[in-house]
Amino acid sequence: MIILLKPRIKVKLAELNKKQKELCEELDVTKQTLNSWVNGRSMPTLESAFKIAYILDCTVDELFEYIDEDE
Repeated sequence: MIILLKPRIKVKLAELNKKQKELCEELDVTKQTLNSWVNGRSMPTLESAFKIAYILDCTVDELFEYIDEDE
């Protein structure tokens, strides 16, 4: 099973009128790190996932899509 971040981060940022740069600053990560999470190249730590969810006013489950690579 592959776990990927949904592109929901971009949608939530738009809904909250926030920029990726602001989220990066709040999380204390680089834009490259955030982009790699959004694009599924890497995964945030559990702590970062909870911080993202808190900042974007959603649940951690809403940030992840579970994809079965056998399908």
